[in-house]
Amino acid sequence: MNEMKKQLRFNANGKFRIMLFGDLHENSDVTSPEGKAKFEDMQLLMKTAVSRLKPDLAVFMGDVFNETENTHEILDRIVKPLTDAGIPFAAVMGNHEHDKNINPIAQAYFDHPNCLCFNDDPNITGNMNFNLTIKSSSSDKNAFNLWFIDSNNCCMAANISIYDWVHKDQIEWYEKKAEELKAENSGEPVPAVLFQHIPVTEIYEALREAKPTELYQSVKGHANRSDKRYVGNEKVIDGYVGEDPCAPQYNDGQFESWKKTGDITGAFFGHDHMNDFTCVVDGITMGQCKTAGFRCYTDGCRSCVRIVDIDENEPKKINTKVIHFKEFGLKSKSLGPIKRTINDKQSFVLTVAFRAAIGAAAVGLAATAAKIIKAVYKK
Repeated sequence: MNEMKKQLRFNANGKFRIMLFGDLHENSDVTSPEGKAKFEDMQLLMKTAVSRLKPDLAVFMGDVFNETENTHEILDRIVKPLTDAGIPFAAVMGNHEHDKNINPIAQAYFDHPNCLCFNDDPNITGNMNFNLTIKSSSSDKNAFNLWFIDSNNCCMAANISIYDWVHKDQIEWYEKKAEELKAENSGEPVPAVLFQHIPVTEIYEALREAKPTELYQSVKGHANRSDKRYVGNEKVIDGYVGEDPCAPQYNDGQFESWKKTGDITGAFFGHDHMNDFTCVVDGITMGQCKTAGFRCYTDGCRSCVRIVDIDENEPKKINTKVIHFKEFGLKSKSLGPIKRTINDKQSFVLTVAFRAAIGAAAVGLAATAAKIIKAVYKK
């Protein structure tokens, strides 16, 4: 095993910090003025976050690549701040990576000396389904476990669901591996968190239909929920519902499997570039990771990283928060003054207010014109 591909272990103080990077959609353009600025903004966020927050592991939440040419070069360039700091990283595959030839992307991960990715079982659905254990700070006991699941691509039958889901054979693989870890742990489930790109359907249990007075801060539902608008409910403990969660419409029982198996305390997703909310559903903490980049559709300067802190003395307690580009005190090169200042939801509210003002003005002008016409007619 390459020296960088070492066994993960809790620090002497019993802590372990994971830093998550949402959809980057990176490509080879780092020379055009726009491409250079967007890449430099992303790298500035990554370098600053790594320097100030000092993670033990980084995880890329899918849709890292926007092309399949030069994948090794692109990955080397993206992760240089991690490599320079000696921080290992892992990743899950995104739906857009499935749109392309996924093999060069997977190979770039497998070949990188700082990357911990592998494909545990090539006979099941997806690519890069695997797990990484974290050893105790004082022994070789598996004190914690990390699951990395491929949530696949778009569904082949659009009448069933737009996006695909985690399939039965993947769920069976997870349950079998969890049972093996449980047997090695004196019959107790090894506490775990899970990472995958597309969120589970149960993410909508943290949302409710918006009241008329809340429409300005609501989001339109996805697919079969598109006739409704949503806001977060009492299960959302922090963060921002910036767009409709694009979960599959079909549910293959992944979340129920987590509850049955009893090991997963937290699950984290990418995919939705403007969502960074955290919620608790049936005792499982779930968090969305908005983009950490600037090439895809973004939310102003609210690109961010998410940290997940684990304590081996309280392994079932998940502490997580997001830190935005602006919160680090950084200034974007790729965004104009308006997008640096307001986010997309604020922009939407201002647009609605502007249109309402124009409408009111139009009504006022019409009323004034009617009065003038009436006065002229009387004369």
